[in-house]
Amino acid sequence: MKNLFLSMIIFIGLAGYAQESTPESAASKEPSRLNFNVTLATSHLWRGLIISPSMTAMGDIHYTFDKNRNFSVGVWGGNSFDGKYTEVDYYVQYKHKGLTIGLWDLFNTTNVEHPEVFNYDKNTTTHLIDLRTSYRFSQEFPLRIEADIILYGNDKELNSDANYKNRYSTYVELGYPIVKNDEITLDAYVGAGFSLDGKTNLYIKDPDRNFGIVNTGLKASKDISIFQYKLPVFAGIMWNPAEKYTRMQLGVSLF
Repeated sequence: MKNLFLSMIIFIGLAGYAQESTPESAASKEPSRLNFNVTLATSHLWRGLIISPSMTAMGDIHYTFDKNRNFSVGVWGGNSFDGKYTEVDYYVQYKHKGLTIGLWDLFNTTNVEHPEVFNYDKNTTTHLIDLRTSYRFSQEFPLRIEADIILYGNDKELNSDANYKNRYSTYVELGYPIVKNDEITLDAYVGAGFSLDGKTNLYIKDPDRNFGIVNTGLKASKDISIFQYKLPVFAGIMWNPAEKYTRMQLGVSLF
């Protein structure tokens, strides 16, 4: 596994070296509205949940519609190297200055015996429709506020009439870069999970608890130089006080 990880870094470094050698006229062209990127991480952590405990490759393909690149549509996917985790998500997103609003269709087929990609029935679907919002303040005060709500899908509980109802599981996070310079950035964050209409939520297993701090930690990121290419890498430590576990995560954004 380590050899594969290092081989991919070296390959991207060689590709970056070739890109540095292209004429300046090619680099001056307007960037394509269609783009994609790939990230490798030792695990996949999401809102305090351990989605994949093993090495995971994650990719994103997106297209921006307007000249200012505010509106985009894309597909995000993740696959673990052990084959136990597979996910494909679809999204539309709007970005303007510090504001981001996105609507995501999450389709994680891990441990789903017969996943049906086109099944959106409220009682049997394994999809999650996730509304994501965030806002980052000015550079002088770079606080980031995130609020996400599961609007529809496999996020439900039985009510008093023995029928399923949507819990509207909600996740709220505050993040702030406590160190930021030319060499490294260190972000601190804390996130809470709760439901707007239910006794339980997606982020806490305890059936008698509807609110808890589920995600807090530190994440350091910087660029390392390989030949003439700068490769973004990151390392983070996450604690989940509600579920009483912690994880260390290492990763690299290949391109």
